[in-house]
Amino acid sequence: MCLLNLAIKQRLLLIFLSVIFTFNIMDIRANVPSYNKKELLSSLIKINDNIIPKLLNKQWIGKDDTYYGAIYDSDSVVSPQQTSNFIETLISSYVSPGSKYYRSTEILNRMTLAAKALLNLQHEDGTIDLLGTNFHSTPDLGFTIYPLAVAYSIMLKNSNLNYGEFQSFLKQYLLKAGDALTVGGVHTPNHRWAITGALAWINTFFPNLKYKARVEQWLAEKIDIDPDGQYNERSTAVYTPITNRSLIIMAKKMNYDYLYDDVRKNLDMTFYFVRSTGDIATESSNRQDKYKQYNLSGYYFAYNYMAIQDKNSSYAGMVKYIESTVPVEQLVYMLPYLIEDSTLMLDFAETIPIPTTYHKYFKYSDMVRIRKGEVDMSVIANNTTFFTFFKGEAALEAVRLSSAFFGKGQFQSQQLEKEGDTYILTSTIYGPYFQPLPKEKIPVKGEAWGLVPQSERAESEVQTLRTKIYITEVNGKAKIKVSVDGPKNLPVNLEFGFRMGGTLTNVIPKRNTNNAFLIKNGEYATYTKGKDSIKIGPATAAHKWTQLRGALPKLDLDCLYFTNYAPCEFEFTIE
Repeated sequence: MCLLNLAIKQRLLLIFLSVIFTFNIMDIRANVPSYNKKELLSSLIKINDNIIPKLLNKQWIGKDDTYYGAIYDSDSVVSPQQTSNFIETLISSYVSPGSKYYRSTEILNRMTLAAKALLNLQHEDGTIDLLGTNFHSTPDLGFTIYPLAVAYSIMLKNSNLNYGEFQSFLKQYLLKAGDALTVGGVHTPNHRWAITGALAWINTFFPNLKYKARVEQWLAEKIDIDPDGQYNERSTAVYTPITNRSLIIMAKKMNYDYLYDDVRKNLDMTFYFVRSTGDIATESSNRQDKYKQYNLSGYYFAYNYMAIQDKNSSYAGMVKYIESTVPVEQLVYMLPYLIEDSTLMLDFAETIPIPTTYHKYFKYSDMVRIRKGEVDMSVIANNTTFFTFFKGEAALEAVRLSSAFFGKGQFQSQQLEKEGDTYILTSTIYGPYFQPLPKEKIPVKGEAWGLVPQSERAESEVQTLRTKIYITEVNGKAKIKVSVDGPKNLPVNLEFGFRMGGTLTNVIPKRNTNNAFLIKNGEYATYTKGKDSIKIGPATAAHKWTQLRGALPKLDLDCLYFTNYAPCEFEFTIE
C-alpha cells in the first residue's frame, strides 16, 4: 500500500485517486512531442503551477481543525504521505523563477503549516500512520522522507530565499524519522530499500554512523533480484521503479556504487517488457499492478539518471521513448528532481531506439517475452494465466485453462521448457482416494479423520491429470496446441479474457453470465478495439460449462470459452 514512488506528482495531479495514471497511449502517442530538457523543465513548472490551487484546497487551514495544516485524501482521511508530497510540490514552484508562485508568501505559509502538521502526526517513536492499513509504520515513514528530503535539499541549494520556521520544522521531522528508521521493521522486500534510501537521504544532511550501520545491516541481506534482472515482487509498474530509485539514492548518497549494477540489470530487462502501446507488461507481477494497464512514466527517473551516469545511449533512447509516449503531465513528478540535481538536465549526445523485435526467455522470472512490431506476447510459467497477446489497442489480457479434476483443475504450469522455437508448459497433478487407517494408527480418543493427517492413509484409485501446452510464434501469430491427458469425459475449458471496451464478433453470449461468450465448433472469433483486431480459432465447443468446479472465478473481462472433454488435444491460432 505504500506507494510514494516516482509517481508522487502523478498522484497529486489526479487528486490522489490513483498512484500512477492508467490510460490508453494509442490515443495520444502520435500527438505527443519529444522534449529537450529545457523545454521539459519549462512545461513541468507550468503544470506544477496548475496543480497547486487544487492542492491548496486539500489542506486543512481552519485553526480549530484537528489536523490543522495537513492534507486529506479523496475520502477526507488525513494523509502524512500526501502532506509530504504537498510540500515537495509547493517548494518546486516556490524556488523556480519561471513560476507564478516564485517566492510567494502564501506558498511559504502553506508549506510551513504542512511541515508543522507532519510533526503533529509523527508519533513519539518517530513513525507515522498510513491510516488505510499501517500504524506506527516505519516503511510509510520512509516513503514520506523522499519528497521531504528532495524539498530540504532544494531549500539548501536555494539558501538565498526566505524559509522562516519551515526549515526548522523539516529538520525536526527528518531527525526524529532517522531515529525510527534505524530500528523499525518492514512488511515487504521493497520496504527495506525504501527505508535504506530514506536513511541515505537523512545521512546526507545529518551524518550519523547509526544511519550507515542500519543501511548496511539491511544491505547485508543482498538485493532481491534474479539473474534476469527482475526484483522479487515482479511489480514492473509500481514497486520496481521504487526499488530502482532507492538503490540509485543509496549508491549516489553513500557511495555504494555496486548497487548501480542491480539497477542496470533491471533497466536492461525492462526494454523487453514494453508493449507497442507504450505500456509496461505486468502479467508476471506478484503485487496489485498484476494485469493492470500502466505506462512507463515511473521509469523516467532511473533511465534518465543512468543514461547520464553511464553515458548509455540505449538508456537515453528509452528516455526519449518515454517522452514521446507519455503525456508531459505524467512526468511532473520529475520537476523537483530536475531542480534538486541539475546534472539530470543534461541532454544526450546519442540515443538508440528501444528494441521492437525479439524473443527473450527470462528463465528465472518464469516468463517469455515476444515482440514483433505491434504484436506483443507473453508466455508465463507458474501462473494461472499462461499466455497474453496484444496487437496495438486490441488486448487479450489472459488465457487460462481449467478442468473439473477433483476441484483442483485450474492449470498452473510446473515447468517451462524451450524446444526450438516452441515453448512448452507442463503440469501433472493427482486425484487420490483414501483407505481406512490401519488399526494401530487410529487414535485412542477422538475421531480419526480430523486427528490423523491424510498422509497416514493408503491411497487408491489414484487419477492423474497431465497437461501440456505448446506455444510457437510464427510471423507475429501464436500457434497453440493444448494436450490434456486425464480421466475419460473430464470437462475442460479454455478462457480467453479480452480487455473490456472492445467488440467480439461471431460469438454467442452465454445465458445468465455477464460478459461471457461461447462459439460454435470450428468457427473463428474476432475481437476489435479501435483500429486493431485479434482473430482466434478454430474453436472447440464440446459443452457449455464455463465455471468449472475448482476453477478460479471468471475474469472481470470479456471472456470467450473453448470447451472439450479429456483426454483431448486441440490446436488453434491467435493472430
